[in-house]
Amino acid sequence: MLIKTGILRLDRGNEMHETNGELMERNDKYKLSNNMFNDALVVVSNLIARATTKWTLEETKLFLCSVSQIKTRDKDNWVMMSKRDIIEKLDINPDNGTWLRQTFKKMMQKSYIELGNDEEWDDGFLITRVRSDKKNIYVKFEETYLPLLDQLSSHFTEFYIDYVKDFTRLSSYNLYVYLCSWQDSNYQVQNKKIAKKDLPKIFNLKEGEYWRNYGKENAKFHFADFEKKVLNPAIEEINKLKSCDMHILSCDKVKNGKFVLGYDIHYTFVDEDGFYK
Repeated sequence: MLIKTGILRLDRGNEMHETNGELMERNDKYKLSNNMFNDALVVVSNLIARATTKWTLEETKLFLCSVSQIKTRDKDNWVMMSKRDIIEKLDINPDNGTWLRQTFKKMMQKSYIELGNDEEWDDGFLITRVRSDKKNIYVKFEETYLPLLDQLSSHFTEFYIDYVKDFTRLSSYNLYVYLCSWQDSNYQVQNKKIAKKDLPKIFNLKEGEYWRNYGKENAKFHFADFEKKVLNPAIEEINKLKSCDMHILSCDKVKNGKFVLGYDIHYTFVDEDGFYK
């Protein structure tokens, strides 16, 4: 059964009864640390926000850290990031230098993007090089695609790294950033319908995943399995995490008779105390 929650205040509101010591500890962890990714804003074109990627959750988070520093790039489009700050912000094992190198490598290798159509296109790698020294990691962006990441005046998606850094499921991030990309600041409560045909792209599903008799005339999408393993856990994590600023109020099936066409989602954005922004 899909999750339905009432209008705010949220479960987070039940957690407001913190002692002064607990509140200070939380503030120390999230605000007082001298970390370059504190209050780091990610801004990307909606084309990027709604694109299907092959990144894992860990690779996605490293990409977000890199993009958040895009305005600090040098004349050759290199962004510099502190290893210590990445490790601290993403809660990475500081002794696992091999993991950090390999994950950045995979993130770069999977940054290939396709623009245009089959007659006119401009394809290439968004990130072309990654290197490091003892203290810092350097990421080089391809200049051709910088308009998708910088100086955006419209059709863009923005959020703080702190809002997504605690996600443990890629589906949670995928749903969060997709809904963010459709936010309309004129409304407090947002509404987005997601068609069945768009589910594989949004949630990066494999071909035929959650289908019965895929490729046959009697093929049928198994909504119950999809909801149990993907959709409902994503909604639960988005609503559970205090660090996330989104709250999904309801998610209902859209039907035409007995046929499910997709989902109708209502959501809003809240501050850390659970009040509407």
